[in-house]
Amino acid sequence: MANALPHFPPFKIREDEVSAGTRWKKWLSKFENLVTAMDITSQVRKKALLIHYGGDEIYDLIETFSTASRETYASFTKELDSYFIPRVNPTFEAFKLHKMRQLQHENVDQFHVRLRTQAALCSFNDIDREFLAQLIEGVTSSKLRRKALRYRLTLSQFIAEARNEELTDTQTKEIEASTEQACPVSARTHKKGAAKSKPWNPSPATRNKENTNSECRNCGGPFPHSTSCPAKGKICLNCKKPNHFAKVCRSMKAEVKQITEDSSETEEIFTLRSSKKVPTTSVFINNQNISFIIDTGASVNVITEATYNNMKKKPQLKPSSTAIYGYNAVQKLPVPGCFTTTASHKKYATKAMFHVVQNHDFACSNLLSASTSETLGTSSFAHSIKVPDDIFHGFGKLEGINIKLHIDNDVQPKAQAHRRIPYHVRKDVEKELKRLEEQDIIEKVEGPTPWMSPIVVVPKKSGGVRLCVDMREANKAIKRERHPLPTIEDMINDLNGSTVFSRIDLQQAFHQLELNEESRFITAFSTLRRFKRLMFGVNAAPEIFQHALGEVLRDMPGVTHFIDDIIVHGKTKREHDHSHIETLNRPHQRGAKLNKDKCLFGVNELTFLCHNFGEYGISPEQTLLHQLQYRS
Repeated sequence: MANALPHFPPFKIREDEVSAGTRWKKWLSKFENLVTAMDITSQVRKKALLIHYGGDEIYDLIETFSTASRETYASFTKELDSYFIPRVNPTFEAFKLHKMRQLQHENVDQFHVRLRTQAALCSFNDIDREFLAQLIEGVTSSKLRRKALRYRLTLSQFIAEARNEELTDTQTKEIEASTEQACPVSARTHKKGAAKSKPWNPSPATRNKENTNSECRNCGGPFPHSTSCPAKGKICLNCKKPNHFAKVCRSMKAEVKQITEDSSETEEIFTLRSSKKVPTTSVFINNQNISFIIDTGASVNVITEATYNNMKKKPQLKPSSTAIYGYNAVQKLPVPGCFTTTASHKKYATKAMFHVVQNHDFACSNLLSASTSETLGTSSFAHSIKVPDDIFHGFGKLEGINIKLHIDNDVQPKAQAHRRIPYHVRKDVEKELKRLEEQDIIEKVEGPTPWMSPIVVVPKKSGGVRLCVDMREANKAIKRERHPLPTIEDMINDLNGSTVFSRIDLQQAFHQLELNEESRFITAFSTLRRFKRLMFGVNAAPEIFQHALGEVLRDMPGVTHFIDDIIVHGKTKREHDHSHIETLNRPHQRGAKLNKDKCLFGVNELTFLCHNFGEYGISPEQTLLHQLQYRS
């Protein structure tokens, strides 16, 4: 009969007597699961099996028990519990818990189970609180730990974040393993230094130490060098010491920076992959030929610190107010500065701004934005699709559309008092009014007007001012047309399955729709001018524009739009390009103008309405998802 019994390990008391109580509870629980699975209910058989499976050490211990304690299975296990359980010391178990750390090849769920098992032995009053504190302290991811402390995550939120991070890391490694190299842009904040240094002459001990490595500890490049080290004679932009670059600066490693919210303008650049899968080009900057990857998803030009240091004539860096993020990244990339210079390619030339970033942790490439690459004629999209030359120049108006605002005449007109404009911006206000008049967006008011709204002057980061009209009182008399806006479910359904995308941005979109004569009086504002075009601030403007643009783009396959954002998409490049040609031509024939800086052409991933659309499917945009979850 014994030969038919399944294998079950014996309990070894002397293996570790300190943990005997903990191990006994676990062993007994597993034993009772075994007899339940074997459908054994007889107390006599259960007692016999416990003696059999317990092994020699348990058998010897049982011989010391009284006869009464050995009569039934319940009294038998009770006597064993009374022997082992006092050996469980909650204080010692808590000490063991606080020393536990996530192992190198252990995921968070496995660490979670180990901690939970240990915490059950500690007799904590608030076990979840103590457990979460140790979980945060013990995980290997410092990024996850900072997030938990910053946003005060609950236990369930922390576990969910940890799983998401591990899944993202796994997927990223899988994708990067299928390409030759991964090129995310990474940087640290630094300032430009330009002091001369003494000749570089490392000691023999230093040279011998470096020869054992494949990476130079002074420049970060391959070692040994065929010529002299590129860092020789250079000043580190981080510590200002000579003969090494900031990306390998050892003083950088102890630096901890706090991420704070700021009001700088933000731009996004895409994470680039193998150079075989992305187009490259050469551009002359300061009479020096520099290789760039054409990133049609980037709205800024980027060069690496190494490229900047190797330039024979280094342009003077200026502070940058632009916050640059990698594609779908939460943490911004520190930018030490930027410079503006002439970039040329073949017969084309343009003034362009370049942002310098440090490639501290990753192999990184120079990036040429969509706008600059198209101006220089290097964009692969520009070669595959002919874009009308004048569609990006001047100010447009969609012909054949005349917008009528429906006014409720029962609402008493209100002429509000003028709000005084600060003296230091009055010249900027006059300049902006003149510009709007020249572009036929506003006109002077002739005669009395029943409605008058005040203006609010908002300084622009790039200089000048933006004029905003406070339409709150006037909006009470404007009847909304209630044209439906597409929901996010509608947009996901339209874009599902597409792998190539373009985003077309109309320049000052609302201002490209003309107001009819009878509707202009309610837009009058307190410089005795009124709008001739649809304006921001009108309560019905978004739905009016949605309907008007929908009429222009009617019956066009592979095209969808949300207010002024036009998305062209296709399951293949050919399908996308076919739709794109018609999408460019139809608004162009009606007189529309596009904003080149905000257009994206022929990208494989697109962020739209807080979602990422791409060849791998649809997912929420992580940056905004974190803000919505933890900052609300």
